[in-house]
Amino acid sequence: MSGLIVLVGGNEFRPDCEPLDRAILAKIGPRPRVVILPTAAARENPDLAAENGVRHFQRLGAISGAAMVIDRASAAENRWAVSIEAADMVYLAGGDPVLLLETLSRSAAWEAAWRAWKKGGILAGSSAGAMILGGRMWVPGRGWREGLGLLPQIAVLPHHARLSATWKAEELVASLPPGITLAGIDEATALMGPPWEVSGPGRVVVYGPQGPRSYGHGQRVELGNVK
Repeated sequence: MSGLIVLVGGNEFRPDCEPLDRAILAKIGPRPRVVILPTAAARENPDLAAENGVRHFQRLGAISGAAMVIDRASAAENRWAVSIEAADMVYLAGGDPVLLLETLSRSAAWEAAWRAWKKGGILAGSSAGAMILGGRMWVPGRGWREGLGLLPQIAVLPHHARLSATWKAEELVASLPPGITLAGIDEATALMGPPWEVSGPGRVVVYGPQGPRSYGHGQRVELGNVK
């Protein structure tokens, strides 16, 4: 058994995400337990990132808390792993994707998140949090590197409406290893599944062999399997 994966294009914990997040929480039931990981903001203000996430989901009726995984040492702490595994939804907030990947990779915190998802929970990531779940992750100036590989056939381009031109999405596609599809996701918009469907006010653009295809709210999207 495994639960839902939610890939958000960014702008999390803000008013324009409320309809999306209400719809996600409704899939769980009353008083869902949400745990925020502010890891990607560890070099900026992880306390503020955690507070924003906790308050956001409390406003939406969830029992919300934070697991303050901010470095390799805290990613190994049992208290955070226990909290994460007990959650109905684990939410990886945005920030620095390289920091997030290197902190969570092969950690007790990530293993706990994976177990929570395998037991039927929701695993959500926004921006950097969505990027690390793919088979490949783009690092500007450094190229592609391996992600956590939960979605081995997918690479995520967040903030798509803003970044697709800057990051030259068509060139990114050409440089991807065979068998990996680039999914561009707008802010306050999610690609969730499987089966994969778009939710939110923006668009999801899938760069496949036949060229880019754009999908809007409620539309189904054909993508690869999870690991």
